[in-house]
Amino acid sequence: MTQRFDYFVIFAGMRTGSNYLERNLNAAPDVRSFGELFNPYFIAHEGQEEYLGLSLADREADPNALVTRVRAEATGLAGFRLFHDHDPRMRAQALADPRAAKIVLTRNPLDSFVSYQRALASNQWVLTDAKGQVETDAIPFDPEAFAAFMGPYTAFLTDIRQGLARAGQTALTLRYEDLQDLDVINGALAYLGSRHRLPRPERTLKRQNPEPLETKVTNMEELREAVAALDPFGLDQVPPQPVDRGPAVRSYVACPGTGLLYLPMEGPQPDPVLDWMAALDGCAPADLITGMRQKDLRDWRAAHPDSRTFTLLRHPLARAYTAFVTRILPSDLQSYAELRHGLIAAYKVPLPPRYPAEDLPQQALQKAFRGFLRFLKPNLAAQTSLRIDPSWMAQTTVLQGMAQVALPDRILRDGPGLAEDLRALAAELGRPAPDQVPRFDTSGLDAIHGPELEKLARTAYARDFATFGFQDYRG
Repeated sequence: MTQRFDYFVIFAGMRTGSNYLERNLNAAPDVRSFGELFNPYFIAHEGQEEYLGLSLADREADPNALVTRVRAEATGLAGFRLFHDHDPRMRAQALADPRAAKIVLTRNPLDSFVSYQRALASNQWVLTDAKGQVETDAIPFDPEAFAAFMGPYTAFLTDIRQGLARAGQTALTLRYEDLQDLDVINGALAYLGSRHRLPRPERTLKRQNPEPLETKVTNMEELREAVAALDPFGLDQVPPQPVDRGPAVRSYVACPGTGLLYLPMEGPQPDPVLDWMAALDGCAPADLITGMRQKDLRDWRAAHPDSRTFTLLRHPLARAYTAFVTRILPSDLQSYAELRHGLIAAYKVPLPPRYPAEDLPQQALQKAFRGFLRFLKPNLAAQTSLRIDPSWMAQTTVLQGMAQVALPDRILRDGPGLAEDLRALAAELGRPAPDQVPRFDTSGLDAIHGPELEKLARTAYARDFATFGFQDYRG
């Protein structure tokens, strides 16, 4: 094999055909793709937490060690698949490395999203025999879930485009539809330097949902409305254009009568600020306007020309604790189950196997929270394979994201001065301030707080402490 490259990376996503591409490349004896080597929750294949003598913790500490192992293991050129939620360190490294071959595989994101939702509904992720096809009814299209899906998707492709440009490199770009062309598969092998060409495509995998989109969803009109504002030109191409919309706008909350818009930092649910807003507006909390798109936001602003926009900062230690006890500590949250497992396996955070079904003594709670805070330092610096969740993201970063759509007129702060700040905000709107003041439950943190937790929080959230001048947490 021509030694143009030392290894290769397939940049792709779920339901883009990456399994099929990998199997075809592996049909050549001088190419071997090792699966999802840098999936944050397993190594190479689902359920595999150790591979070639390396554990999840070993890989987290030194991701390059795994690349070295697979290169030694392969006969010919070794590679792996890398998705948007895989280790960002390896993405940056591969994009900058001229000795890393790069294949970028894309698919129409709407097709990928619907395919993913149907796979969730049927629990069938791979089909090798059409006789084993699980019958799946049409599913409801969820516009909010699609918006949440599109944010990371476009950010991932934009990062690839910019990374290639900064390094002065190119990649082989393929679309899902290209994979049905044997000449394209053989062209990919030629790009990787393989001396072999396939006489026929690998056929052990079958397409699971070949029927038209109209038969896969139950609410096509809602789907059409949700995607009508999207740019249809090249959205699933490389390079894409960054998309000026996403789930952040949907989290904004507006009063239906009073011109007040709240830009929340993701935190406890329900957010106690919403009760104050409803009392100010004289409506029920359920009547507050939520789930807006950018068009809805523009319409609301047009109807409230003298509106005010605000957000609320919390002490970083309190914010991290809320994220810990509401997202990480519970063992029954499906959306955090894999992340929770990664904290246990790769970072040795001593979380109870089942909570709240099992009691957690105060000392054990403090120890587990210490482990979580230690994890936050590299995580917030993008030095881990686990995602930076919005519930514990640095508030400086959240504000920068808000600035793309709406800057708050007022940045309030939880603490002794909050009541006076809210009264001033209400006065600007010509409304009497409600008697109640938003209260965040920090009783659990108050019970375990100490100098070590304070120090760990300052280390993890150094930028927030420096930017906003937070002092020690006082409950």
